[in-house]
Amino acid sequence: MSTWVFDTETLPNRTLLSAKCIETGEWFDIWRHEQDAVEKLRYFIATDNKTFVGFNSIYFDDVIVSAFCAGRSELEIKRIADDLIVNRTPYWEAYKKFHLRKHLKDHIDLIEVAPSFVGLKAYGSRMHMPTLQDMPLAHGTMVKPHEEQQILDYCHNDVDTTERLLSMLESEIMLRVEMSRRYGVDLRSKSDSQMAEQAYIKSMGLKKKENTIPKTIKYIPPAFLSFESDALKELLEKITSHVFFMNQKTGHVILPEFLGKEIVSHGVGKYQLGVGGIHSVHDKKVCYIADGKIMGEIDAASFYPSIIIKCGFTPQSLGADFTAEYQKIYTERLAAKASGDKTTSETLKISLNGTFGKLASRYSVLYSPDLMLAVTLTGQLTLLMLIERLEKLGVETLSANTDGIAVRYDQHRAVEVDQVIAEFSELSKFEFEFTPYRALAMKDVNNYIAVKPDRSLKIKGIYAPLSLRKNPTAQVCSDAVGAWLAHGVPLGETIYAAPFKDFISARNVTGGGKQEGKYLGKVVRWYQSTKSVEPIRYYKNDNKVPKSDGARACMTVENFETHPSDLDYDWYYKEAIKIAVAVGASTYLTNYELALIAPAPKKRKKNAA
Repeated sequence: MSTWVFDTETLPNRTLLSAKCIETGEWFDIWRHEQDAVEKLRYFIATDNKTFVGFNSIYFDDVIVSAFCAGRSELEIKRIADDLIVNRTPYWEAYKKFHLRKHLKDHIDLIEVAPSFVGLKAYGSRMHMPTLQDMPLAHGTMVKPHEEQQILDYCHNDVDTTERLLSMLESEIMLRVEMSRRYGVDLRSKSDSQMAEQAYIKSMGLKKKENTIPKTIKYIPPAFLSFESDALKELLEKITSHVFFMNQKTGHVILPEFLGKEIVSHGVGKYQLGVGGIHSVHDKKVCYIADGKIMGEIDAASFYPSIIIKCGFTPQSLGADFTAEYQKIYTERLAAKASGDKTTSETLKISLNGTFGKLASRYSVLYSPDLMLAVTLTGQLTLLMLIERLEKLGVETLSANTDGIAVRYDQHRAVEVDQVIAEFSELSKFEFEFTPYRALAMKDVNNYIAVKPDRSLKIKGIYAPLSLRKNPTAQVCSDAVGAWLAHGVPLGETIYAAPFKDFISARNVTGGGKQEGKYLGKVVRWYQSTKSVEPIRYYKNDNKVPKSDGARACMTVENFETHPSDLDYDWYYKEAIKIAVAVGASTYLTNYELALIAPAPKKRKKNAA
């Protein structure tokens, strides 16, 4: 068996398929206009038990390959491609419409497996691929023979990017292979929520159907939920007595103003409730230091699955059979986790957590808006109840977010606090975990840098390390702040020692970007330069791309370790200072550092003569 990463390109007089063998590095390139191209492609696909891997390939490339193998001309293939892209014809309809049959039997599409709804070029920027490139010719161009190499090079670059993405998603693919084996259906190209849905279809014998959207739903809280303060009692009464109306087009719950917009005040804290989860509301950016106190985060373990199981919630549309199956998976997962069977534990975790993503989808067999609302409201009210009990002991709630709260309290209260959490855990049946912090620097509830006792970091939001989930944004700046908070490393020391890749920024630019008249692409990558260059601009309207002043595009990077001679270290140093201020740590900066980012004094206007 062998694994081949592939891609296709379609133009009016040229169709190309390029594939690369993962195991050997061998390339297979074939143009439709070549002699015996159809027979060669059919033979290539049919031999040696090949697994094909693409990006958006189920929705596009698989159809193109099928048209190629059916002997359709370049022009016919281009029309099929346009129908898929321009007319947005679903791939399953395209097979019927153009009388095609699938040729790729063993096929993995990475687009749903990958974590974000972005294109391949964006993933290329997140993985620091050497070249970010758009198609060199317009897709409606009649290709001349000497232009074929440009198309081939471009296609090869996309294949290389897909190969890198596949390697980054190796663990996710392995989990999907295990789930496919477990449920007897191919789940390798599915997202977490899609896998969960398919798992229940197989295990419960569910069938796709048109869901009925209820007109109204009610929230019935679990028996343990109660409050002592009048304000929170009133909130619970409002929620339980309210009739929630449903949007008959989207199938979503319509939130009343007292949940969607009003701020819940308790003690010194302010909180925003909604469908997703509770969020604390902060008036200012703050950096908290333990300073002889105990500080950290209290998280509810496996919160949403625990709510469904512990509270015995049963969705109206699926009944007790769903709850029983969910309980079975939950119990199996705990057993696998306890025995050290990581693979089984992780696959079952996907079945549990992925379920929630489908509860609000009117097109899913798991559509259960009543269960979704019950879970999210219970989660939010549970955290408020815990906050209320802890604050009676003088515990300061620093933040609250979906499944946990950050707290700080005097050390002499430690035994009492532990007892309250234990009693609350026994009452609610939820398990809570405590992660201690030395420091917590917050821009807001979703963006913060926390320092653990061993000086390792927990970073969320815009300051988090680069991953497949976020575009590069001068990572060196937040890294410098993290090292400064955790170890006292001067900001400049981190900046000067970092590799070039950590200085790079990238973003999607609608319609493409340009610099100094040169088209760059729909994903633009740059670094800050000491040399005077024009800002990066939108190709269509000439507007400036945000935050691109002083930026030099670097769509091709030969070495991600070596700094270019015009790298503007001062800009990155100042940006790190701004981040330190943004997370509330300005008190710990020097006057010199603060002066660097102070706005220039305004010039006085001369009086008119």
